[in-house]
Amino acid sequence: MVGSLHPTPVATLPFLSPHSAVVAFCEGILKYGTAWEALREELAAQKITMTLDEVRERMRTVLSLTDVTRFPVPKNPEAVIFVAATDDGYIPKHSVLALQKAWPGSEVRWVRGGHVSSFILHNDEFRKAIVDGLDRVDWKESW
Repeated sequence: MVGSLHPTPVATLPFLSPHSAVVAFCEGILKYGTAWEALREELAAQKITMTLDEVRERMRTVLSLTDVTRFPVPKNPEAVIFVAATDDGYIPKHSVLALQKAWPGSEVRWVRGGHVSSFILHNDEFRKAIVDGLDRVDWKESW
């Protein structure tokens, strides 16, 4: 979000990031670890009756506010490099591609592995993306 809303062109380097928290908590592997029943019970304590499906849909609605594809395109989309993992259980490929589509001119780099293993095994690729993104920013003296 910062790269999208910053008033000047900056390098933006989302690593292993979804386009929205909906993806991680409602579609990815975290949906199995979310305490849906506890959320339903909390609503019931407030005299709000909902099914588990309705609780999930309510969470999806709230988390949709984090959808970066609804934000403006960064000032310098060429300095946006997404690094994503081919076998990420948290972040599906369609989410990364949604970001790239929303920010024309951005680049996606794929590394082999899962959400954690890709970062450990391909750390050099993440560092290279940082350098490349910074190289794509037109640096001007501020004094």
